[in-house]
Amino acid sequence: MTHRWPTSLHSQVEAVFHSIRSFKKRKQDDALGIRSFGAWKVYKYETHRFVEFMKLRGRTTILDVEAVQSDMYDYLEERLANYAKHKRSRQTMETILSALGKFEYGTNHYIDRYMPKQPKLDTEDIRMEFYTRSKRLLPKSSKIFDNRAYPDPIRLIESITKGIYQLQASLQYEGGLRAEGVGAPSIRRLKNPLTKQGLRGIVDDPVTGLPVGAVAAVEKGGKETVHYVSSETYHRLEEHIARHGSLESDYIGYLAAIDQAARATGQHVPGRGTHALKHNFASERYLECVQHGMTHEQALQQTSLETSHFRLRETLGYTRG
Repeated sequence: MTHRWPTSLHSQVEAVFHSIRSFKKRKQDDALGIRSFGAWKVYKYETHRFVEFMKLRGRTTILDVEAVQSDMYDYLEERLANYAKHKRSRQTMETILSALGKFEYGTNHYIDRYMPKQPKLDTEDIRMEFYTRSKRLLPKSSKIFDNRAYPDPIRLIESITKGIYQLQASLQYEGGLRAEGVGAPSIRRLKNPLTKQGLRGIVDDPVTGLPVGAVAAVEKGGKETVHYVSSETYHRLEEHIARHGSLESDYIGYLAAIDQAARATGQHVPGRGTHALKHNFASERYLECVQHGMTHEQALQQTSLETSHFRLRETLGYTRG
């Protein structure tokens, strides 16, 4: 059977990233595969932004080695200049460089598997040059950001030491839940635990078609909203509820854990707090919707539903950045 290579740039990115998706594998079994759902989303998000740059230049394939190298250099040049002008943090640039490194690995892994005669990508020198330049031109961290989202939510979540808070943060980032939706309402004496009634099983993602966990939570205005998270996070939630009866915590303690992790990773800004993870979700989900064929309005509508907003104007505030 002849292997069929996708025709669109964005579909090609999806194909190569699926080839290195290793969520349930041990590190020793697949040292370079992506085992974290959050990292997988971030790296794909940044790579899709890069190939959109390629698309605007008329490119049709990521297998054109010279085109990828040329476009990557120009793209990173543009990003670095923009970040230096707006005093963005070095970590923001390093996230892009890490994503493009995984993009190269995924593409070459795909070539090894399906197209052994195809020349491989080699962009390490380009990425190392911009890593060095970003260390010289960008501050380690910054208090000036385009929106309330965290520059590197994955590092922040991984830096949270207490399991319950890390689970709550994962649910907010992956599914767009509010703090009250993950059992940590900010109003004193108000309880809103996430219980087994909110566990709706493994379903097909309405946007990507991939298997995800469905979590129903009662949030703003008492409305129930269904959110979609990775199967791994969903099973962690199932286990926690089975063991403890519900997911709930003190909001002050949860907020303190988020702020501590933000400081540890150089991302702390007063007022950013837990809600910034919802901004991360919305901006990434909107782009994911567009990449899967939705119009601008359809993508905003879907993102609105999953963030418990029911007016598109509200969602625009989350997706700008």
